Amino acid sequence: MKIVQKMIISVISLAAVFSTSAMAADLSIWAESEYQAASEAGLVSYSVVSNNLKDSITRQEFCELAMNLYRRLTNEDVPVPANNPFSDTKSVAVVQAYNYGIVNGTSDGNFTPNRLVTREEMAKMLVSTLTASEVTLNIADGADSEYVDYFTDGDEVSAWAMSSVNTALSYGLMTGVTEETLEPLAATSREQAIVSVNRSYSKFGDIVYSNVELPIISVPEEGSTITDSYFDIKWSEPAGTSAYHVIIKDASSRAVVLKDIETNHIGIASSMLPNGSYSIIVGAVLGDGSEVYSMPVDFTYAYAKNTTTTSVLDPALGLDESGSGSAYTSTNPVIQSILSTADKYKGTPYVWGGTTPAGFDCSGFVQYVYAQNGISITRTTYTQWDNDGIYVSRANLQPGDLVYFGSGSSPSHVGLYVGNGMMIHSPRTGDVIKYSTIDSGYYSTRFMGGKRIVR
Repeated sequence: MKIVQKMIISVISLAAVFSTSAMAADLSIWAESEYQAASEAGLVSYSVVSNNLKDSITRQEFCELAMNLYRRLTNEDVPVPANNPFSDTKSVAVVQAYNYGIVNGTSDGNFTPNRLVTREEMAKMLVSTLTASEVTLNIADGADSEYVDYFTDGDEVSAWAMSSVNTALSYGLMTGVTEETLEPLAATSREQAIVSVNRSYSKFGDIVYSNVELPIISVPEEGSTITDSYFDIKWSEPAGTSAYHVIIKDASSRAVVLKDIETNHIGIASSMLPNGSYSIIVGAVLGDGSEVYSMPVDFTYAYAKNTTTTSVLDPALGLDESGSGSAYTSTNPVIQSILSTADKYKGTPYVWGGTTPAGFDCSGFVQYVYAQNGISITRTTYTQWDNDGIYVSRANLQPGDLVYFGSGSSPSHVGLYVGNGMMIHSPRTGDVIKYSTIDSGYYSTRFMGGKRIVR
């Protein structure tokens, strides 16, 4: 039995290693079929698929997948919780998962929604979801390390996770990263999480989703090159669809267009996309509230006029093509000091959880800039949005205000507004602190509002 299990693990692991090309920039070949099956089952969530699928999944995002799995396994309508025990998230899925014993908080009153999920944590949450769903499941003894022992780094599995990791391996819900390694403490990617959740449903669910229709993108065609200043995106209409999510990602798998519409087509103008490579995913919201997502379609945008346009910034701002410069001023000396302080850190790398000049995340950056000017604000985007300053609309923004972006009721990104439709911010992993416009692309579609700290 061990030999057979190891052969299966080897085949899957080697496929993951050698299949380096992808149908879309952020979907690996080895994950394609299970991504499609998971979508047909309604297991995929908007917040997961609108981000880079090869990047690491957060605790909050995994809770959304886990609750989708729970609903499919139980066929229950899960009630919206009346009370939220956490101060740092308003996610319904997080509170539901907590109430069903699938996840715990990280400290008193906190969930830490943006912390990344390790592979052993994924195993723990998967097994907890299956247990809460009351499926027939043989849970491994915590002292047993039979399947973990196949791997050279099996001794890295934490004692609290041993039972769940062994159980997940025994049922094929997760495999090694390579033939020899498990990497239990490594972060789980979004596509790995989707695959494991789909395998859990395939193993323990009533597979009744084979006839569910996914949106099929017909225009543009896969691999096409578009040179028109304006073009259409069209797709098929799954029965019972009430609305659609349109997601366009750039070559770095960052969502640059996020639109919610009610028709099965949308027009895209050259002002929305610079020249480059893109992928499109369309999600259909069905009558029961579940969502199914298309397979991605890749295309190249090469509108001729854009070849002579090197910057989307207003030349009147006196900025260079990277958006840097010192054109932003304020008659308020405190705000001017804040703007000058922020400008000093252009080019500082984004570091998840970073709060110092060695590297900042988005909320760590604005908190640090304010602190350097004697002003205290809270640490995260969620707590700043809920507790700091006063709300201001887009029309009333002033230099020095904080600007927030996201979907739903909780923001996922914050920047410091500097005027003229621009902000300075720490965008994401692999990027640096820089100036960006809030009036086009991703930030214009996800703008939630501003907060005024200095009055």
